[in-house]
Amino acid sequence: MSERVARSRELVARGFAAAAVARVLQITRQAIYRTPIPRAVPQRRPPADAVEQASVEEAMANQTDGYRMVTAFVRRRLGVPVNRKRVLRERKLIQRRRPLERRKRPGFFRVERPRQLWQLDMTSVWVAEHGWCYLNAIIDCCTREIVAWQLELRCRADEAIALMERAAAKAQHRAG
Repeated sequence: MSERVARSRELVARGFAAAAVARVLQITRQAIYRTPIPRAVPQRRPPADAVEQASVEEAMANQTDGYRMVTAFVRRRLGVPVNRKRVLRERKLIQRRRPLERRKRPGFFRVERPRQLWQLDMTSVWVAEHGWCYLNAIIDCCTREIVAWQLELRCRADEAIALMERAAAKAQHRAG
């Protein structure tokens, strides 16, 4: 319990109005009136059937394995088909994890001067004579200016690499 709530309860016990005390101490009136009830420790219910019992035991025995592996162990142990979703939600012993590759975020770059960080952007453009063409553009992240661009009929890595090399040569020529 916070000091403000304890102090407010003392003031209300002395006869001050609860609404005024709550307004002055910037707390809710509910905090003054509520009597905290200690929480009971949650009790685990006994397993309902053999599948639940086996999935709990296998999850406890193989704590580093995922729900699919635990499901395979339960199927092998019981010799009956078991739904992997049932094992997954069984008492929340196993949590579904996202692959580590998906959690990685690109790093943050602090760009302080021109030619420090470039980005390559590609978009498709309809050209009446040729159909869909691909516009590659290299943008300087500091100045937001287009360093180099190229319009091609194909969208391959070779064209993007050639554009990057041309932009780097152009920037080196300007600097030197």
